[in-house]
Amino acid sequence: MGKKESTKDKTIKRKLNLKKVFFLVCFLLIVFLVVKFSLKIKVKEIYVDGNKFVTDKDIINSSGLDKNTIFLKFSARKVCNEVVKNPFIETCKIKRDLSFAVRIVVTENAPVLLYFPESKVILSNGDKVNLDSQYGIPTLISVVPEEVLDKFIVGLNKVNSDIIRSVSEIEYAPSVKNKGEYIDKERFMLSMNDGNIVYINIRNIEVLNNYTKIYASIGDKKGYYNLDSDFENYYFKEF
Repeated sequence: MGKKESTKDKTIKRKLNLKKVFFLVCFLLIVFLVVKFSLKIKVKEIYVDGNKFVTDKDIINSSGLDKNTIFLKFSARKVCNEVVKNPFIETCKIKRDLSFAVRIVVTENAPVLLYFPESKVILSNGDKVNLDSQYGIPTLISVVPEEVLDKFIVGLNKVNSDIIRSVSEIEYAPSVKNKGEYIDKERFMLSMNDGNIVYINIRNIEVLNNYTKIYASIGDKKGYYNLDSDFENYYFKEF
């Protein structure tokens, strides 16, 4: 038979178990106090990232957050649901940091065109909104069939923003045969801020990204740039 456990050993084990229980209780108490304290802490600062066209103030106001908001009690999903009600906001994400600041990170539906026939601003997702500010965007001065307009907006999203800003006016300019039949009903005429006229169609709209390079290759001349074929086969005619 094995040796019986001595009374001394039993006493040591009991003391060790009591220490473990004591430390566990202390740990749980600390966690409880930290959580209880945290649930009373209010938001210290609110920041907004990713916005260009919508102001920080408008985004914060729509979020419903302020410095009376309890840091750990608000729902990030509910906040973002309110923020994305703004047609200019595409996505929203909430980030909390250890300094008890909240960061609202958004991506925007950028204004692409001022559609003059309807006095509306067309956003990058195709939505039309009322004009309430100047955004430094081109004006589309003519009526465009809806299906062509939708495709044109999708195409413009592939063009660099600095090129878009260099366009002052856009006119729908489909090419037709003598009998009125369309050769290309997705063709547009762009009046550039530098005085040039550019013809482009939706199919080759990404050629616009090379406009600066093409213009530099022509030299100090003003005229018509036909870019509705491709980058290698563009055509220039001086005024």
